[in-house]
Amino acid sequence: MMSNSDNLFDQIKDEFTREGEMFETRNITDDKGFPITEYVSFPDNLKGYFDIGRLHGDKEFLIYENERFTFNQTLDKAAQFGNALILDGIQKGDRVAICMQNNPEFIFAYIGIISIGAVCVPLNSWWVADEIKYALEHSDAKVIVGDIKRLQGLEDIKDLKKIITSYNTNDNFVSFNDYVKDHPKILNEVEIKRDDNATIYYTSGSTGKPKGVLSSHRGIISTMFSWACISKILTERENRLGNDAAPLTDPDLSILLCVPLFHVTGSHVAFLMSVLVGRKVVMMKKWDAGEAIKLISEEKISDITGVPTQTWELLNHPDKDKYDLSSLKTLAGGGGPRPAEHVKMLDDNFEGRPGIGYGLTETNAIGTLVTGDDYVSNPSTAGRVVPPLTEIKILDENWNELEEGKIGEIAIKSQCNMVGYWKNEKATKECVNEEGWFKSGDLGKFDGPFLYILDRIKDMVIRGGENIACPEVEGAIYEHPDVLEASVFGIPDERLGEILCSAIFLREESDLNKDDLVNFLSDKLAAFKIPALIRFMDSNLPLVASGKFDKPALREIFTQE
Repeated sequence: MMSNSDNLFDQIKDEFTREGEMFETRNITDDKGFPITEYVSFPDNLKGYFDIGRLHGDKEFLIYENERFTFNQTLDKAAQFGNALILDGIQKGDRVAICMQNNPEFIFAYIGIISIGAVCVPLNSWWVADEIKYALEHSDAKVIVGDIKRLQGLEDIKDLKKIITSYNTNDNFVSFNDYVKDHPKILNEVEIKRDDNATIYYTSGSTGKPKGVLSSHRGIISTMFSWACISKILTERENRLGNDAAPLTDPDLSILLCVPLFHVTGSHVAFLMSVLVGRKVVMMKKWDAGEAIKLISEEKISDITGVPTQTWELLNHPDKDKYDLSSLKTLAGGGGPRPAEHVKMLDDNFEGRPGIGYGLTETNAIGTLVTGDDYVSNPSTAGRVVPPLTEIKILDENWNELEEGKIGEIAIKSQCNMVGYWKNEKATKECVNEEGWFKSGDLGKFDGPFLYILDRIKDMVIRGGENIACPEVEGAIYEHPDVLEASVFGIPDERLGEILCSAIFLREESDLNKDDLVNFLSDKLAAFKIPALIRFMDSNLPLVASGKFDKPALREIFTQE
């Protein structure tokens, strides 16, 4: 049964999406003959979207350590980078990679790449050299912009231009500042259509190698407008219910960018959304709860969006009460659920209200959202579907929709969804049907307007918001000649959500120990993918009837230790 609050939500949604309003929608038929919903009026491409930033002009946009950049200064640097790429022969559709820790040059490069019609490929800066090389080869990137830690080890790639950040010095690479200097701060117009390719983000594949998630200009812009729409709906609902809520366009809005920009949470939720609403972005190179508390106080941060681990560490940091954190309005999260008891603790200990969202790289992070009283009253929910473009169904194995309350696979349809997996039509067809429904790999159910996520179908562990494909880790472990059997899985962890575990059965004559195995894996896997708990078993690993390893039984063993 819908509450008065739910009815009010739908009423306001209808008001904001009607004819003549900013979020007016229309129903059309796609090129396959299926009905879709799209916004009537929004920029033709992401260059037009970034130009919205010019409306904010000399307002501060990026804060990084001792540096401060306005919207105009940011867009000027981005234009210079785009013009430099064009002079280097980069054309529409070419791939340009970014691999670095958070800093302003990541954003300058991101905007510049996309604004000339090239495809931006943000790479995981936690990867080791072999993982980076795979993505560069897979995406056919012609240029990479990175920091020294990431560029070292790529010297042998001959047909790849390498640009190092200005925060590093190395004579083997041209620095970002040297690369962009003397170039015009205005870009010539490039014909970029809404359905042209814009980005490729890599996500852990459930069967090994990362998959490149290809998105269009339409998909990303639709995402931004959808978040703006639900934010305005929720704000207006709070005000009509008699609760004061800051408007989305509040000139004092600011967000702490505390997650990597190579994730859609960092690039989309924190950075791209801020362009639309004129929000200040305070960047952290690396997460540190104590430093975050200082920045929140000094910069009067209104919003923080990170993985649940980060808000949990803020809550429990010994310096929390030494600083004025009253500017916080929202403590949002994503990348995994919060324990229900954490939600109330956050609400009790901060003036800002907790929130959480559910989405995937394949949906440009769009899916569901819940905040404030809705979240505190329903702490286990992932929230309501983000209107007006997104639909979510619960499906059985044959793509049939299940009724409310039934458990099945969560499927999402939206103009925000990916185009498909880069160079992997087989994987695309496995999870996207002809009507555009994307199967998430997550099990869930609906209870009224709220979605509940219950489990994962994919063999995946989410550690601190980072997806880890268990088969990839198992494959790396099996490369050691002493390993006969290996199984990788997750167990619950209060801080990280889950931690990675591995049960291993060795050859009889082996003297392999944990330290030696970790050293062996360190050249093959990013550090976060290496199991935190490793146990060498005395006998063969237990099996289920299908012949696969019995991961539930192994989880029980590790949980009891």
